[in-house]
Amino acid sequence: MAKLPNGVTQRKDGLYVGRFQYQGIRYNVTDQDMKKCADKLEKMKYEIKNGIYCKESIVTVNSWFRTWIDEYKKPTVKENTIDTYEIIYKKHIKKPLGSRKIKEIRPEMIQRLYNSMKKHDLSKSTIQTTGTILHSMFQQAYKNEMIQKNPVSMATIPKMKNKKESRVMTLEEQKLFMEYAKDSEIANICELFLSTGLRSGELRGLDWETDIDFKNKVIHVTGTLCHSGETGWRKDEPKTRTSKRDIPMLGNVERLLKKVRRQQMEKKLYMGDKWQPVKGFENLVFLEESGLPMYQSSLKTKVDKIQRAIIKDGHEFERITPHTFRHTFATRCIENGIPPQVLKGILGHSTLSMTMDLYAHVLPDTKAKELQKIANLF
Repeated sequence: MAKLPNGVTQRKDGLYVGRFQYQGIRYNVTDQDMKKCADKLEKMKYEIKNGIYCKESIVTVNSWFRTWIDEYKKPTVKENTIDTYEIIYKKHIKKPLGSRKIKEIRPEMIQRLYNSMKKHDLSKSTIQTTGTILHSMFQQAYKNEMIQKNPVSMATIPKMKNKKESRVMTLEEQKLFMEYAKDSEIANICELFLSTGLRSGELRGLDWETDIDFKNKVIHVTGTLCHSGETGWRKDEPKTRTSKRDIPMLGNVERLLKKVRRQQMEKKLYMGDKWQPVKGFENLVFLEESGLPMYQSSLKTKVDKIQRAIIKDGHEFERITPHTFRHTFATRCIENGIPPQVLKGILGHSTLSMTMDLYAHVLPDTKAKELQKIANLF
């Protein structure tokens, strides 16, 4: 008969029982297999001594989410992803499920949550991210043997409407917007957006010392500016491996950046003690009036203000966001014959298919113009 591991005994009915005591509390595990029982015992010892053990009968979805984030996700994913998980959980999961014990969660509860989100016209990506969080949380609980099965696996994300095509400004709209933006505080930002295709966080995170290379006429995209209430300002790693890239500095961009640099230095001298940048972010290319980094919401507000002025003057102008500039840049590139592989590198797309999706959604007048190339065949 094989020697029993330390802490493991066998009952008369053949069941193996593992026991140990920690800080005056007794714990035990059981299994029909001796080795599995010993493994369970060692795993429980580790989790209890490291403060990550949760007794199935008392742990709630809220408390398990906190453990899952702190012990399993923070060591493995970017802070920006953690921020997204925290926001999605607080907005969409906490109220309907948070106070329930994890062992009480059934597939129909998850399905009801998905259906409710669809009913309230939330985006497909929001519902999918919610599903990703729930599945990963409960899968870890299953691995930890806190639940018998993962209920999220048995729920289905509802069929959603086809995603609305990304808003792209026509050339006329682009000229109109820039005309109204020319005297605004974000005129330079808008021109740089439309000349580089940078994402908002990438542009707002540009640093004079590390990213702006006047000598070689290149913009180095090294990260994305982020902010959260818990961690404050930070510059995260780029969105994907291919997002870390170099973008050629066009002539207008070089002139624009040199003007911004000069204006920023003048502003700094003028403000004196009122110029109060955040430590570690003193060299950002674009700063607010007092020297602070620029929030995404602040940029969006400034873009909205220009749009309202356009509409107030009687022009029809469908709403845009800072990300519209990126799609508009890509469209101008396509219209002017830039090859897909080259555009992929400029935009920092992780796959060529992402870039090709843009080619499939060029503006109607471009489609008509291209189709004329075969008109003489008939």
